Amino acid sequence: MKLYQRLIIFSLLLLWTAGIFYSCWLDLFNFLIYGYPIVKNTYSLVCHQDPAKLINFSCGNSFVCARCLGIYTGLLINSFLHIFHEIKLKKDFRLVLLATVPMFVDVVSVAAGIYDYSKTIAFITGLLFGSILFLYLYNGLQNLIIEIFKR
Repeated sequence: MKLYQRLIIFSLLLLWTAGIFYSCWLDLFNFLIYGYPIVKNTYSLVCHQDPAKLINFSCGNSFVCARCLGIYTGLLINSFLHIFHEIKLKKDFRLVLLATVPMFVDVVSVAAGIYDYSKTIAFITGLLFGSILFLYLYNGLQNLIIEIFKR
C-alpha cells in the first residue's frame, strides 16, 4: 500500500479516536457543543456506553467503554507503525483467535462473578485485540484496493 494511503488510514483512525474524547474538546472549542448529541449517538452505535465502564477524565467521560477504547487505541498505534513499516500478514486466523481469548476470558469471568470489572484489564485486552485486528483490516483494505484498480 502506498504511503499516502497509509497516511489516510492513520488520519481517519486518529480522527475517530479523537472523537472519543469529544467532551474534553468542548473545553477548548465551545462551538462543538452543537455537535455533541450527534457525536455521542454515533459512538453509541459501536459501544454500549455503560456509565460504569467509561473512562473518566477531569474534562468529562469518554464516549466508549474501556475495552472499546483499548481496541481503537490498538488500531491507531498499529496504523501509526504501518506508516513507517508494513507488516505482511499470512492468511491465518490463529493470531486473531489468540488475541480474542484474553478478552473473552475477561468478559466471561466478569459475567460469572469471578471478579469485578476492571477498566485496566478491559483496556489491555482491547488493546491486544485492536492491535491484531488492524493487521487483518489492513490486509482486507489492501486486497480491496488491488481489486478496485484491476477493473
